[in-house]
Amino acid sequence: MDVEAATQWLDATQKVVSNVLGVPISRVNVTVKRLGGAYGSKLTRSGIVAAGCALTAHIMNRPVKLNLEFHTNMRMVGRRFAYRADYTVGCTDQGKLNGIKMTVYSDSGYLGNEDPLNGVFGHIDNGYFCDNWNVTPKTVRTNKPVNTFCRAPDSAPGIFIIESVMEHISKELNLDPTSVRVLNLYNKGQTTPSNRPLPYCNIRQLTTDLMTSAGITQRQDSIKAFNQVNRWKKKGLSVVPAKFGIAYAYIHYNAIVNIYAWDGSISIAHGGVEMGQGINTKVAQVCAFELGVPLDIITVKSVTTTSNANDFASGGSTTSELCCLAVLNCCQALKERMAPVKAKMKNPTWTQLAQMCQHAKVDLSERYCVYEPGKAADEPQYNSYGVTCTEVEFDVLTGQYLINRVDLLYDCGESMNPMIDVGQVEGAFVMGLGYWLTEQVKFDPQSGRLLTDSTWEYKPPMAKDIPIDFRIQLLKNAPNPKGVLRSKAVGEPPLCMSSSALFALKRCVEAARKDIQKDTFFPLDGPASVDKLCDLCLTDPSQFVI
Repeated sequence: MDVEAATQWLDATQKVVSNVLGVPISRVNVTVKRLGGAYGSKLTRSGIVAAGCALTAHIMNRPVKLNLEFHTNMRMVGRRFAYRADYTVGCTDQGKLNGIKMTVYSDSGYLGNEDPLNGVFGHIDNGYFCDNWNVTPKTVRTNKPVNTFCRAPDSAPGIFIIESVMEHISKELNLDPTSVRVLNLYNKGQTTPSNRPLPYCNIRQLTTDLMTSAGITQRQDSIKAFNQVNRWKKKGLSVVPAKFGIAYAYIHYNAIVNIYAWDGSISIAHGGVEMGQGINTKVAQVCAFELGVPLDIITVKSVTTTSNANDFASGGSTTSELCCLAVLNCCQALKERMAPVKAKMKNPTWTQLAQMCQHAKVDLSERYCVYEPGKAADEPQYNSYGVTCTEVEFDVLTGQYLINRVDLLYDCGESMNPMIDVGQVEGAFVMGLGYWLTEQVKFDPQSGRLLTDSTWEYKPPMAKDIPIDFRIQLLKNAPNPKGVLRSKAVGEPPLCMSSSALFALKRCVEAARKDIQKDTFFPLDGPASVDKLCDLCLTDPSQFVI
């Protein structure tokens, strides 16, 4: 059975088809050329479509193709998990954390088979140190459809929860939220709630650097002056840091590198799925760099369960670097194997060397499997750090807003490809804007059926939602010795910092409420839609006076 599936997880799709048909897994061949995006929704849900196609093809003995109708797809795939956090916090009068007691609830829908709730606790501290934590997880079953993973499925809500706590502390103590955040940032050598030390931690320096380069203090003063003289237009600014642990536990990818003796061209088959993250470009670059050959002689093949059996799912921001590591090891083995032949030749071209190796009976194919390199199962390989400042302009009467400027500084280690990685930061941040601001999900309260199953109701970010002034910086001179070629992951962490836009809008609402002497604490959940923001301003016609 040959299966061409839109999946991030070939191994799981292969198992699903095997189980449905009742045949050995070796009789199922799954192939993926590339995906037009995925972000977690194509980890497990693609198996439903693949199994349906395979069963029909098996019965009818003919090829079967299935494309889901858009509304069916929206209803079937599932949404991000909804979370609720109830908390009690102890802190000093200056806002320094002493202890946090928290219960976190996760809505799994009617079946809790994909709940990422455990992962929330690896991110619940974000960049903040606190001596005492007591966090209780609770999974909730409802009448809603089953939910599924999406980019930063555990980290984004975990970081948002603690950032909301920092907002609450600031309001209760009448302190600047940025000052409270800076006060509680980790120092190098401190330990996380899971008792993991931070031998390398630059979150304080990143925050200081961004606040200086972005002129945050001066802009805060300017915003305060603007808000004092404008009743129906408000500006807001928020700074959000991020600490994001990258773990290699349970992850394994293999790669095959073939050198073709006739012309020296090279093919690579690796276990990752290209879905817009630039993985094929990066593995080709690593191969070209290590073998010292031009990039244009390298071809990256479609991933299949024949050449790349038993590989892990593509996701979690680690696939690119670990597939690069597998290719790097293949190339190093090939170089070592070809070296004796090269030593007997005088300045051979790459093609001449490949041809001579063939004559010398040198195997020009190499396979290598990267399997859980580096760390124990529950310990991050390293942490990525970043900090974002977002400034918005808000219309009190309509709830409409503009994201005027975003300054983002991200520690990407020594980037393998800065153009790809800057694009990943931009894309992750804008995707996060949808999560926090526009993508309202509604369900029928009786049946649990998804109501926002079309573009008429469901609003992802579009061109005018992108920040007007978008300034992305990758931290310079910060190689990561624990990463692949000194790099760091970039796929998910920047999404978590996009909550800064929501908190900047919260500053605007607070400024509007201050004008009517109702500046008390209020929670603001995501998505902070236009109607929700407008309602929170507590505007009524009696205020419409000159």
